[in-house]
Amino acid sequence: MKFYVDDGSTSIKVLWEENGKVRTAISPNSFKREWSVAFGGSPVFNYALNGEHYSFDPISADAVITTSVAWQYSDVNVVAVHHALLQTGVTPCEVDIVVTLPLAEFYDRDNQPSLENIRRKEESLMRPLTLNGGDTFRIRSVQVMPESIPAGYRIVRDMDELDSLLIIDLGGTTLDISHVMARMRGISRIYGNPQLGVSLMTRDVQAALAVAGTRSSSYLADEIIIHRNDGEFLRRRVNDTSRLELVTAALRDSQNRLINRVTDAVSSFSGYSHVMVIGGGAELIAEAVRKQCGVRGERFYISDNAQFDLVNGMHEIG
Repeated sequence: MKFYVDDGSTSIKVLWEENGKVRTAISPNSFKREWSVAFGGSPVFNYALNGEHYSFDPISADAVITTSVAWQYSDVNVVAVHHALLQTGVTPCEVDIVVTLPLAEFYDRDNQPSLENIRRKEESLMRPLTLNGGDTFRIRSVQVMPESIPAGYRIVRDMDELDSLLIIDLGGTTLDISHVMARMRGISRIYGNPQLGVSLMTRDVQAALAVAGTRSSSYLADEIIIHRNDGEFLRRRVNDTSRLELVTAALRDSQNRLINRVTDAVSSFSGYSHVMVIGGGAELIAEAVRKQCGVRGERFYISDNAQFDLVNGMHEIG
């Protein structure tokens, strides 16, 4: 089987074909460096790799930090990819996978593919791991693609020759921007910032939650960001509700900072006719980007599920 995997720092998105149908799954990244205790009927995922023990734990405040570029080649990345494959419901077997690297890692300073980083990514994911009391997938081959660019394939393939697409991909850790020519004839320019992502908000929200008596995992903080406009959800998740305004202020202020930094990067691009916003942080910045770019409404794209735009594009190209 072949799986297309967008192994982002916040969550892993997977696409595959089964019985003639395209299927998708998403798996959050929240792993701690110890095994969890089995109790009740819920499955426990305890992994061993490189002499370390890891387990999936969505609530642990001690979960391994994944919001750094080093994550791309780490043990936890391997664990997260295998864990996501197990969430597909497919019986473990031998598979080929297609994964991604941020633009700043996939390309070198001369905008050429970084063969060293690509090889490093391939070799990292080829390492076997074990699941206590269970079977894991056997990865036969790894293909690496650049992030963001494949997501625009469906749009650019039908464009007029003089049109072009600006793809803005905001993930948990990185901001990738690519200016792609019509019909995928080439890439005019790329930009990658490995230190700008939704994690900017996540860190501020975690700090505010701690002041409000709620020491949280990155996964919980991201859930609060997703439900930032749901007052009842916030009240349920914050222990000291007298500090709720502190949390909402952190959400609002950090989102504004994130928007300002993204639009500042976007402002250096010009000459595009269409704009697409993708990634886990797409909804946070979409309206501000639309206003800044000034393209016609029908030329601005953000899907209902922007997190899967990349794996959909990878699959179409593949």
